Amino acid sequence: MRMKLITFAALALFMAGCTTIGTIPPTPVTADNPEPRTIWLSEMAAELGWTYVEGPGAYDYTLSGPKGDNVVFEAGSDIININGTQWRQERDAFGRRRDLMLPESTFNFVCEHFGRYDLVRAPKRETSPDYVLEPIRPLSEDKPSDKPKATSTVLQGLTICIDAGHGGTDPGGIGHGVQEKDVVLPVSLMLQELCEAASARVIMTRTSDMYPELDKRCEIANNGKCDLFISIHANISPTDESVTGIEVFYNQNSEPAALFAKALAGSLHTATGAVNRGAKKDPRGLRVLEKTKMTATLVELGFLSNAQEAKLLSQKQYQQKLAKALYDGVVATWTRNRASVSK
Repeated sequence: MRMKLITFAALALFMAGCTTIGTIPPTPVTADNPEPRTIWLSEMAAELGWTYVEGPGAYDYTLSGPKGDNVVFEAGSDIININGTQWRQERDAFGRRRDLMLPESTFNFVCEHFGRYDLVRAPKRETSPDYVLEPIRPLSEDKPSDKPKATSTVLQGLTICIDAGHGGTDPGGIGHGVQEKDVVLPVSLMLQELCEAASARVIMTRTSDMYPELDKRCEIANNGKCDLFISIHANISPTDESVTGIEVFYNQNSEPAALFAKALAGSLHTATGAVNRGAKKDPRGLRVLEKTKMTATLVELGFLSNAQEAKLLSQKQYQQKLAKALYDGVVATWTRNRASVSK
């Protein structure tokens, strides 16, 4: 009986050791590296000279090395599996068009794990001589560039510029551990996919963690001869954490922008149940509303200063709901515009 108990205890300890999830250290904040960066899985594969495929699960992606090593990622999850061992990333992987956006710290960790210190985006060491990889292929060979076919024509003829606010060295508002730039980018990318699936031509001011200057954002939209412009943000109330809700700003001299803002605010309220703080005339002279030459709005998706709303804004399902609501507002506006022109 005693031997059975000892055996059972040993087995339990072994199983506990097998299921322990290690933690990937986040990128340290320094003067030269002021914040955690992101990297696409396709870019990661290209730099390593590895390949990646979708699977084995519906939301999984497997990165494979020339010696049979495998790293499995899951869209929407912060857990990765390296040759059967689980590790926790500093934040969830974000899936988009057969690709994943990952923390740069994960790339560094994988490189160090397999001896590729020369690729680590930090102080570098010599490459381990016992792990030789295939020559690095150009990024274009690994990153899918083909867009999915449109499934409807409801936005055919529309050119829209989607501006994910802040980014790079500018995190935007920060509340309850959530950074504005980390909320608005995934929502913007989701909205891009919805609009392109409806046959719209979409121009993005950014698709990764970088910061285009405000004048550059306006230039991108103006040069693209866009019909609509939507800048996506999240709000902060500096004095009252109980404040919640969505609001949409527009240039007070543009009646079409007022109608667009009203459509977006109404759609967001209907989809989320969030407080509708309304479509509002811009009181600050926001540059992206003053210098853009098309119908333009700036959307505040919610208040990061409110704990409950900050938690919602950081969740993928809620971000999808927000993106779909913005899409519905775009459709309503574009449909109305086409109807008025055809009269």
